[in-house]
Amino acid sequence: SEMTKTVEISGEGGPLGIHVVPFFSSLSGRMLGLFIRGIEENSRSMRDGLFHENECIVKINHVDLTDKTFAQAQDIFRQAMKFQSVILEVLPPYNREQYEKSAIAPLCFLDNEEGVPKTKIPPPIHPKPALKTNLSGASSLEAGVQATLQAKSPNLQRVGRKSSSPSLSPLMGFGNKKNAKKIKIDLKKGPEGLGFTVVTRDSSVHGPGPIFVKNILPKGAAVKDGRLQSGDRILEVNGRDITGRTQEELVAMLRSTKQGETVCLIVARQEEAFLPREL
Repeated sequence: SEMTKTVEISGEGGPLGIHVVPFFSSLSGRMLGLFIRGIEENSRSMRDGLFHENECIVKINHVDLTDKTFAQAQDIFRQAMKFQSVILEVLPPYNREQYEKSAIAPLCFLDNEEGVPKTKIPPPIHPKPALKTNLSGASSLEAGVQATLQAKSPNLQRVGRKSSSPSLSPLMGFGNKKNAKKIKIDLKKGPEGLGFTVVTRDSSVHGPGPIFVKNILPKGAAVKDGRLQSGDRILEVNGRDITGRTQEELVAMLRSTKQGETVCLIVARQEEAFLPREL
């Protein structure tokens, strides 16, 4: 309750004018509530200052939305709006990370002797399985739900997030190397330059991360050639392996190419990669 604020509204004032999507924990994949993605202009919510974008509704009339389906949460909201007074617990964006950690904590404390959670686990989807099936079933279900719905989750681009699943962004690394094909591209440097920008992950304990083509510029050798694409991972430049080299080193290598000279690139491209719609 310290992390959320209480918003009391009347169920009789007409539509609220908010657009909600499921709020999935970026840590466990559990459904924790409804994420307010948008508020309509001149709506009741906008006029009365009831909600703000990126807030999350986690309780409706004291009913916790954790582990409810999106359809169940919407139905609870609809039913609540039939009452004169509706009390909502709303999570501000700056408390979201702390709230997600508190929601995952009850699943992590195991009894040393039995290896069974002391606290309640989310209700299983299938009726009356054995307790051990419960635990493994719940975790595999969560993983499945997270993978299916991650593209819709508002937390997808949250900075500093650690995920064991392959990243959806082509600029953040390849999940399955079997799907990557190598392509040799020769670019002749003209007056407009090579015509592309590069990006990398932050350097980790394992050294610099892979380097990718970020943008193809409207002028330059790359757009004229037409083969290089945004998201291609650069493996070699003029026969030199750039694994372990920094972005600055790569840029220096490319810039040292004189006008009229040709740069030979070997790139890896992910085939049939699943990309989020906005990309």
